[in-house]
Amino acid sequence: MDVLLAFMTDWQHKGRMAVEQEIRPLLRDYIEMLLYTGMRHGTEAMNIRWRDLEWHTKDGVRYLRVWVDGKTGGRWLIAKHAAVSVLERLHARQKDINQQSFETTFTARVPHLLFRFSDGHQPHSLAGTFRRLMRDSGLLVDSAGQTRTLYSLRHTYATLALLEGGADIHTLSKQMGNSAAMIERHYSKLTATMAADRLA
Repeated sequence: MDVLLAFMTDWQHKGRMAVEQEIRPLLRDYIEMLLYTGMRHGTEAMNIRWRDLEWHTKDGVRYLRVWVDGKTGGRWLIAKHAAVSVLERLHARQKDINQQSFETTFTARVPHLLFRFSDGHQPHSLAGTFRRLMRDSGLLVDSAGQTRTLYSLRHTYATLALLEGGADIHTLSKQMGNSAAMIERHYSKLTATMAADRLA
């Protein structure tokens, strides 16, 4: 993940055609948002609008809440703090809203889609550009010989949330819109690792 995030910083500016100059930065923001939230790519992520974002304050700390509606219905999820930088970049590029401040756009219940080009157009899919990014970065195939896809980012989010973030399976299931049983089934191999200090 660190290699990909670092690689995208320069790669996003190397598009030759006009459409590449729009889609590469958009893909970077899309990837980071998936990694910082665990939401599903496709319908769930692409249908998010500015009005679906809000601040949630708890114990004096401000958190970003995102309303997503997809395969398993609607739910609020909490984004990592780094997601705010993604939103600031998106806001700066969108010509129809960047005249107002980021905070105003964020709180004004703006109905525009979040993931779109500067002129408001939303690409049909980011999958082809993602494949090119993964090829260019040398990360197309994982250590098991599997081709990485946009769905791989969701798996990365879950793995990091369990291993490094200390999330429990029940909380993760609510965040990701999956049943706890499904999370347990797919990530049970990690649960013993998480509890190694208690089991050893």
